[in-house]
Amino acid sequence: MLKFSWNRCRRLVQAGMILIFLLPLTGMYQVLGTLSSSRILGLTLTDPLAFGEVLLASKTITMTFLISALWIAGLYLFLGKAFCSWICPIGFLIEGVDALKRKWPWLTRIQIHKNAIDEQNQYYWALPFFLVLSLVVGIPVFQTLSPIGIIYRAFLFGLGLEVLLILIIIVLELAGYRRGWCRMLCPIGAFYALSARWSPVKVRCDTDKCVQCFQCVKACDYTAASLKNMIEEGKVYAASSLCTRCGRCIDVCPARALQFSLKPEKSPEPESMAVAKNLKADTPAAGRISRRTALQGVGLVVLAGLSYKPAKALAAAAPKVFRPPGAVGDEEFLAKCVRCGKCIEICPDKTLLSAHLDQGLNLGTPYFIPRQIPCSLCMECPDVCPSGALVPLDMREVKIGIAEIDQDRCYAYQDDVCRSCYNSCPLIDEAIKMEGFQYPVVDPEICTGCGICEYVCVMEYPAIQIKRMS
Repeated sequence: MLKFSWNRCRRLVQAGMILIFLLPLTGMYQVLGTLSSSRILGLTLTDPLAFGEVLLASKTITMTFLISALWIAGLYLFLGKAFCSWICPIGFLIEGVDALKRKWPWLTRIQIHKNAIDEQNQYYWALPFFLVLSLVVGIPVFQTLSPIGIIYRAFLFGLGLEVLLILIIIVLELAGYRRGWCRMLCPIGAFYALSARWSPVKVRCDTDKCVQCFQCVKACDYTAASLKNMIEEGKVYAASSLCTRCGRCIDVCPARALQFSLKPEKSPEPESMAVAKNLKADTPAAGRISRRTALQGVGLVVLAGLSYKPAKALAAAAPKVFRPPGAVGDEEFLAKCVRCGKCIEICPDKTLLSAHLDQGLNLGTPYFIPRQIPCSLCMECPDVCPSGALVPLDMREVKIGIAEIDQDRCYAYQDDVCRSCYNSCPLIDEAIKMEGFQYPVVDPEICTGCGICEYVCVMEYPAIQIKRMS
């Protein structure tokens, strides 16, 4: 009979969490989105960091968006930093790199950072940095560049140059910066490390069974120092908030002395000593920025952001694209879009695309190309948008753009018979009318800019095209 293993369970969950978000590729839409924001069986869930970035970037909040983030925040207040080892695909990828290094030892020869290969400090600078940067520039910066989102979007919507960031993370690991992304650069890991201080789920040691072999310390990737202190000083609970609840220490313990347990409010060890150990385990190493210095720096950046708001300039610099129906203005859209991809997945005609790195600051946001696949105005995409970047509207209220006819190229205006655009318009005899039963004429007040007319135009270079509204 196969022995129970937390590590084996964790591998199944990690693989399952990747596969479950790929269900839309099979035509099953019970699960939509990515880890930034998802809709599972009708329940919307949002990463608290994504919520915080959008809140700071857009300076607005909706109650449904807040509630969707509170569900996840509450879950990880209980489970601590479990996201990093059980859910995050980057963690799964990095552990795969570790497995390759064990299988092919020659990979370790390219390490350039050998002195700190076993370093396990958590660096918190990325959390305030990305939050403040989102406030200043008016765009959820980490959601735009997040390797977690990039991985899911690559599977769901195709590869782009942004996958180079994933390769950089792998190279960082091979170069000897063990868990370099997770410890030094990832704001999600820093956020959950802070919230994990209140998690009741701890690794508990039965001191009567412990033989002090320290196998658990050797197996731990994140909080070996806390485990070592617990064993050497005969403590009952590992105190560090950096523990990812991976269960590896439990699996390797030959005496079965370690288990997951809910830590009681009154700990068997003095609380002051536990807190002291926790702080000691997480204290910044020499040369790292102190908390006071970091806060001062954040304050200066905030003041700079209040005096200078480049959001309009950045929105103007981004390539102009056609957004889904119900999209708010360019500046507000870039600030509110979580880059979760739910609108792209739910689109029945596969009209919407996910912007790649060649689209600049539009990276990860939805858009469409009318000549390739127009919008059918089904109005399903605004219903799955969690942040208000897409607003539910009646079809007649949609304003994606306005159709314009090049009369010099249109067959009808050359006295040929062609009614392709007129016959295909979803608002026939309203958005496009036939003047004298011969010439198509667009009513700019009614035209939605769906692009169907441009799509069906028989000209190789369409004589009717959608133009963005200024």
